[in-house]
Amino acid sequence: MTFFKNITTLLSFFILTLVSNASLAESNVKTVLVDGSEDGTSIHQSIQYLVDKDSELSVLQVSQSHAFKSVSDLNNENSWLGKVEGSVWTRVILKNPTQQAIEVNFEYPFIQPSTVYLHARTFLSNNKFITKESDIRKTSNNRAIATPRLSIPLSLQPGESKEVLLETFSDIATPRFSSFRIWSTKSLVKASNIEHIIFGMVISFTLLSAIASIVLYRFLKEKFFIWYSLFAVSSIPVLGLTTGILNLYVPNLDYHPLGTISMVVMMAAGVQFIRAYSNAAYHSIKADKLLHLTLTLVLAALPLAIIGFHDLAMQIQQLAIFIFPVAIITAIYCGVLGEKQMSTMVLAKILFFITLMVTNLQAWGWIKPTYGLVFLPTIGMVAQLTCLIWAMYCKARTHYFEGSLEDQNTITDAYQQAYALQEQVKEQNQMLKTAKEQAEFEARTDMLTHLPNRRAFMNLAKMAIAQASRQNKPLSFIAFDIDNFKQINDQYGHPAGDETLKVFAELTREIIRASDFCGRIGGEEFMIGCHNNRIGDAHYLAERLRKSIEDCVIKFDDFEFSTTVSVGIAEVVDGDDLEAVIKKSDEAMYISKTQGKNKVTHYAA
Repeated sequence: MTFFKNITTLLSFFILTLVSNASLAESNVKTVLVDGSEDGTSIHQSIQYLVDKDSELSVLQVSQSHAFKSVSDLNNENSWLGKVEGSVWTRVILKNPTQQAIEVNFEYPFIQPSTVYLHARTFLSNNKFITKESDIRKTSNNRAIATPRLSIPLSLQPGESKEVLLETFSDIATPRFSSFRIWSTKSLVKASNIEHIIFGMVISFTLLSAIASIVLYRFLKEKFFIWYSLFAVSSIPVLGLTTGILNLYVPNLDYHPLGTISMVVMMAAGVQFIRAYSNAAYHSIKADKLLHLTLTLVLAALPLAIIGFHDLAMQIQQLAIFIFPVAIITAIYCGVLGEKQMSTMVLAKILFFITLMVTNLQAWGWIKPTYGLVFLPTIGMVAQLTCLIWAMYCKARTHYFEGSLEDQNTITDAYQQAYALQEQVKEQNQMLKTAKEQAEFEARTDMLTHLPNRRAFMNLAKMAIAQASRQNKPLSFIAFDIDNFKQINDQYGHPAGDETLKVFAELTREIIRASDFCGRIGGEEFMIGCHNNRIGDAHYLAERLRKSIEDCVIKFDDFEFSTTVSVGIAEVVDGDDLEAVIKKSDEAMYISKTQGKNKVTHYAA
């Protein structure tokens, strides 16, 4: 019985293998011949692709699937699929017709999504697929070859053919290709080294120009030099993340938050550069306000990026790109009004806008990326920085030769004096503001106990009575006076009396609810307003306060002493105004005084 069962299993497996191999053989997958000399060869005409939006299929299921489509149906050079969510599988057959073992590398032409998987096995075999992974977030130490984009190596023995399945995955919709490029290891290393050298030259150029700009600001006092330096420095992380080169040196680096923050700072510095370069405040107040509004909209994404709302910050930053032309048009308007040397600067900012726009449209999936667009951020950045440097040189040269050296020094001194005066005005305004706030605080606060004074308490009580009347809710007032306070002053001194007032004020603050309010009404008399409290609830609070004060021992210098309070309670009834309810609570407190002190008395009509 076991023998027949084993035979049946083997036959079933054999039939399944034949069917799956026949399905693959009958498919339109063309065999790509490789000999180890490939130099970025595109294989888009020889592959098939399958979109698994739910990412549910296993490697074996994909290998046996009949749902693959021919890339030639897409009718575009780069097998551009647009924005796709889930897994995109690419299938290709590779054969080594040579008599020696070779290694080739599959390069994905885009930095999204960040992970690519390669599954490979011998063609028409039942071997298990061998899986390799390449992640853009891994540094060069963890990659087979330190290329800015994803690449995965594959070895082929002499005469060997391999079935290759390449998978790109993303849980959100991202721009997606179905095709790859094939490189020999030698060619890929050479191309990668060239790209590293170019990027290093761009970074060096950017940093040197930023440093030179700061030095020029030191001598010429033109603010656009400072904004250029900030613009140039903030462009470095943006360029490094957009090209993928920065990921080679910093492990586990995502675009957020560094990329978003750097992009916002770069755009804001660009707007400020336009304001300073075009002298917008001199030519037109409206133009300057428009540039200031543009700056505000650009900076709106910055706090969100800093506190962690990266997706929302990135969306706002991307929308801010569409308002950047407003700054360019404003600069052109200032040129029309008479500002000199504007054309090169405007050209630079137009290049900046085009670079940002094309890069983002490519990332959004609105335009089809090409291999050439991979280098657009680098080319665009170098072009616009070069234009800006030339524009700043022309501007500084014009300003220098418009007057004598003595005039320049006079203007510089005037600018410095104006700046110093502006700083003095700011400092004085701040001092006045602080003094005003302090005066307002002292006007409504008892400076010894830091409780509201009589005037402030009466205002609070008035509002509380009006609110209770509108909402038809109860309101009670507690008045208490420190017993034998004159004896404390006479026996221990006035500082001891002050300490008693401060201790009792702090004790009162701790006992009352957050919704209640209290104040120092007179010398040793205090009052509490209790929202939503009838006289019974207020009595409970008053007893707690009386008992706490009775148990409190005041330590001052070498003395220890205690005292009590006499308490009166009155509830606001229909027709009561502030004067009436204060009078009621005072009368109740006076009864407590005359009946032996240290007790709580309700007002009785």
